Amino acid sequence: MQREQDFYRALVSDAAARALLRIRDILADDALSDETCFAKIEAIVSLLEELGVDCGSRLDFG
Repeated sequence: MQREQDFYRALVSDAAARALLRIRDILADDALSDETCFAKIEAIVSLLEELGVDCGSRLDFG
């Protein structure tokens, strides 16, 4: 049972790390216009909120 829990813990950790790296890459792209960058940030915030991560009221795009 412990090995299975360790496996899932590692799997979730790996997925979270890959998501953070993708977010970093999106935000670090200096080739994006402000409008495009804003759309990317909105998409990231929306995804986080879908996953139950509260991003605060300042990021209410609705």
